[in-house]
Parts: sequence; structure tokens; C-alpha cells
Amino acid sequence: MLQFFKNLPEKLTRVTSGGKVIKEIDGLRFLAIFPVVVQHLSERYERYTATHFTPGSEYAFTHFVTNRGFIGVYIFFVISGFILGLPFASYSLNSGRKIDLKSYYWRRVTRLEPPYIIVMTIFAIAVVFMGFYTFRDIIPHYFASIFYLHNILYKGWTFINPPVWTLEIEVQFYILAPFLALLLFKPKSPVVRRALLIGFIAILMLLQQHFRILHQFTKLTILGHLQFFLIGFIFADLYLTEWKDGIKKHSIFNYIAILSFVIMVMVWSWNHELINRISFIVFLFVLFYSIFKSTWLNKFFTTPWITAIGGMCYTIYLLHLPFIEFFVRVTKNIVVTHSFTVNFLFQLLLIIPFLLAISIGFFLLVEKPCMYKDWPQRLKKNILSRFASVKQEEA
Repeated sequence: MLQFFKNLPEKLTRVTSGGKVIKEIDGLRFLAIFPVVVQHLSERYERYTATHFTPGSEYAFTHFVTNRGFIGVYIFFVISGFILGLPFASYSLNSGRKIDLKSYYWRRVTRLEPPYIIVMTIFAIAVVFMGFYTFRDIIPHYFASIFYLHNILYKGWTFINPPVWTLEIEVQFYILAPFLALLLFKPKSPVVRRALLIGFIAILMLLQQHFRILHQFTKLTILGHLQFFLIGFIFADLYLTEWKDGIKKHSIFNYIAILSFVIMVMVWSWNHELINRISFIVFLFVLFYSIFKSTWLNKFFTTPWITAIGGMCYTIYLLHLPFIEFFVRVTKNIVVTHSFTVNFLFQLLLIIPFLLAISIGFFLLVEKPCMYKDWPQRLKKNILSRFASVKQEEA
């Protein structure tokens, strides 16, 4: 049993198109998914428990910290910008392989769509059979979600699985990424190229503020979030040019990274004031930069279990909220003390093993097989071979 758990992180290693796993990115994926899970657990626990917690600064502080899951969403957006920008930047900056757009788009579909459709179908059926909605209610929302149009058509996230509102924004970026990369990675001078990226981000944020993009349904589209993906473009540039011969690390970056994350927690606001938004995106950049450049913090985020959990964040993201909804209804009356912090931490310790177990199973059975480019051919071959063996046995 111990050997099984020791070898499990290796089994959970992602399959990448280039065959290379950037461990820091999987560590950052862990840093992204954790606050999302924490926020949704905090919200559901407060919503369903009948326990009256002692009011005061302890409750207020924990409630404030645990409801900062949006930080994780923005980290995911930066990671997507980095990962998708990397091959296009390599082509423009390092004379890398030209990206075939047909293959690029088909890869996005075959990699992400099967787990998404399976999860959304299961949860759509579940909410109907549980009596929350009728099939007539659910069908239009289901198809709008499957085609990543729910945010636009209904001006709000889907009730089938609310967190997938961010996936619709990701898909919008997948469509735009090749064309943005063609423009923004074109200058040969690093100074001009990065000034262009920073200028584009600055103008975009000013336009968002002027037109109140984040105060309307447009906050659920790429119009409200493109700047985070472009931060990922900047990191793709740095990674391929400044860091191509290795990354020099220094202990000071451990503390800069921690301080940056704390500042991000403090300045993020639902009111979307411009100064807060600028501060947030600056320290988000510093956080990414510092995790790559740090020493012991880098080692922590590149340990096997952290990168394994980060590597299956897509699965966790798809499954976690419906699972929390069910789990908290069972555990809501378990009371340790009248301290919200203690009870919340107890709930978190209860839920994590079960959420990880379910996520590991789904990742190995569904998501990881879809990471292979040729999985449709593999699946077809496997079905035909099984069919042939059955016929042979009958004969």
C-alpha cells in the first residue's frame, strides 16, 4: 500500500504535447485550484450549517480570506496564456516549429471536450433526478454550456456546474490566442515586444474601467479578463529568452512570492477599483516570477504530490463544487467548537481525501487518456480488438 501511494504521483503525471512538463506550472496550478476549493467550501458550509458561530474578528478574518477564490481563477488565466503562448512565441522568437492552426484547434477540442461533456451530462441528469429542475428547464442551459455560450446567451453562469463559467472565457482565448501571438510576439526587440504587451494590457484595463466591463455581464467574457492571459504571454517571452539557459534562483524570492500573494489577497475587491486592479495584476506578475526564481518555495511547488495535484486541476475544477454541495449536506452538523475557523478547517480536512480520491479516479480513467494526441485512434483500436476477441470466444 505504501509503495502504491509512493508511485501514485508518477501515474498522475500529465501528458504534454511537447513531452516536457514544466513543474513550476503544475505547482502554480495547485496554487490556483486550492483557493477555488476553499472559497466554494466556505460558501457552502456557511449556507447549509445551522451552527451559530461566535461573531467577531476571528470570523470576519477567516470569512475574508476564504472568500478569495477568484485569485485562483486569475492564476489559471495566466497559466493558460503562458502555455498557449509558448509554441507561438517559440516560432516567432526562436525559429521554432510553425503551428498548424487546424491541429492546434483540434487538439483543444480532443483534450478538453470529452471530460467536460461527461461531467456536464452527469450533473445535468443529476439535478433533474434530484428534483431541482425539469428536463425542459435543463436542456437549453445544457446545450448552451456544452457549446461554451451560456455566459453570453444567459448573461450568467450555468446552474448545472457554476465554476465552468471560466472555461467559456478560456475557450474564447483559445480562439484568439494565435492571432494575438502573431501580433504581440512579432517585434524582434525584447524591449519593444514587452513594451507592446504592457501597453496593450494598460490600455485594455483603462477601457474596461471606462466602459464598466466588470460591472456588466461582459465580466463573464474575455473582454473582462484578457489582461491576465497576456501576463502569461510575457512569461512565455521571458521563459524562452531570458531563462533559456536556466533560471538563477535566490532566497529573497521566497519572501517576495509570499508577500505578493498576501497583497493580492488584500487588494482584490468586488468593487473593481482601478488602483486595486493595477496593484493586483502587478503582484500577480511578481508572484509568478518569484516562484520560478525562489529556492525552497520553488522546491515545495515542484514536489511530486504538489505537481500531481496541480496537474489534475482540470478534473478537480470540474468535479469539486457539485461534490462539495453533496458532502457539506452530510457533514454540516458536525461541530467541533463555536469558532468558524476551527470548524471550517475541520470540514476542509474531511473533504480533501474524498475529493482527491474521486478526482484521481476520474483523471486516470477520463482526462489523462485524452491527453494523448492520438486517443481517438487508440480508443477505436481498443474497441475493435475487444470486439474481435469477443467474436473469437463465441466462435
